Amino acid sequence: MITRIVWMQFRPEAVNAFLALFHERAPRIRSFPGCHHLALWRDRAQPHVMCTYSLWESEAALEAYRHAELFRDTWAQTKPLFAARPRAWSFDTVWPTEASLDYPIYFGQAAPQLEQLLGQHAPSSVAVLVDTHTALYCYPHIRSVLPADHLLIRIPAGETHKQLDTCQYIWSQMLQAQLDRQALLINLGGGVIGDMGGFCAHCWKRGIRFVQVPTTLLAQVDASTGGKLGVDFMDVKNIIGAFGDPLAVVIDTTFLRTLPPAQLRSGFAEVVKHALIADAEHWQQLIQLPTLDAADWTQIVPHSLAIKRQIVAADPYERGLRKALNFGHTIGHAIESAALHTTESLLHGEAIAIGMICESWLSAKKAGLPDDELQAITHFLLRIFGCYPLNNLPIADLLALMANDKKNEGQGVNFSLLPHIGAVEINHTATPEEIQDSLAYYMETCRQQDTAKPH
Repeated sequence: MITRIVWMQFRPEAVNAFLALFHERAPRIRSFPGCHHLALWRDRAQPHVMCTYSLWESEAALEAYRHAELFRDTWAQTKPLFAARPRAWSFDTVWPTEASLDYPIYFGQAAPQLEQLLGQHAPSSVAVLVDTHTALYCYPHIRSVLPADHLLIRIPAGETHKQLDTCQYIWSQMLQAQLDRQALLINLGGGVIGDMGGFCAHCWKRGIRFVQVPTTLLAQVDASTGGKLGVDFMDVKNIIGAFGDPLAVVIDTTFLRTLPPAQLRSGFAEVVKHALIADAEHWQQLIQLPTLDAADWTQIVPHSLAIKRQIVAADPYERGLRKALNFGHTIGHAIESAALHTTESLLHGEAIAIGMICESWLSAKKAGLPDDELQAITHFLLRIFGCYPLNNLPIADLLALMANDKKNEGQGVNFSLLPHIGAVEINHTATPEEIQDSLAYYMETCRQQDTAKPH
């Protein structure tokens, strides 16, 4: 498969002309031989800036389109509308690949991949960061390929430990082991381990190499890729952090067999998000799953991760297009943080599922999401994730957490919203009243369905 991303800046007065042309031509382009998908991203803060994303069977299919009359005629009509020369990227989605980012992602058994990486890069010493779960269930699968004198750093499991105090403990272990700048840290675990371990490696002696080995579905399709590192601080998620690329990412889907159902469900929320913002056809496939037990993760994980990887490659520092990945996260992060102080805390994906329902409601109000698509998203997510009693979370606390979200610019709370399934618009804002109404929509729908959260 070949992914084609084109970034375009139009003359402000030409935007409507392009949108009309795109909506007229898109069905014909999607039906062109070898085209699997076509979507448009639009920056609401800069409505003259847009980006198209298309997926092609092969380079030959993309080349055939470039020489077709449909392309030549579309280009002739579009060219006079540009304010600057468009930029384009093509990514080969065969794995592993280094075409789109500066590090490879390997799929397969973790042990032989790590053995190859250690032989290739010859670190001065090796440390492995695990939590209490991955120490028991995952570490034994890679221990045999590690140096005999490797350092094992074990921390408690869970989001509540994603704090600077835990970083201090990790750094103290590194200091006692005298890890130098040629050392390598292997982060073996879920999103907490990857985010925090990468942050610790990024800061240690101004940066040592690290490898992400994600063991949860959430980490495999989302947290392990993209270079975002960090920890929570004063109840605000990931507010302290940095961008830093791993040496490599090693994804072994057999680790998913060690997960309890709730953890698998949590990761599935990010799979759904990727489909909603970028691939309507994949969304249709996902909603046909009777249960998550029927999912083929060897197919779903690479497909979902490819969507994130391509977006990140086009916008690694979240200045524009990458904000598309925040759908569901503005409200979801606030709910996740607030729930930590209750007796019914939520996993990340469980909170993001609520956020996606609420932000789909905002999408219908502010971005034109059709009502039938809002209902389809709502009912599918409730079927998978059930309901959570939001009345336990004071609305003032949720709004305060959203106001501190790192994605905000200026005084507004920033959202990425859906004009329809398979497309996304970034840099929407919503008033506190609209946000409260979206939460009320979630609670009322739950009341009508009376669907308890699965356990």
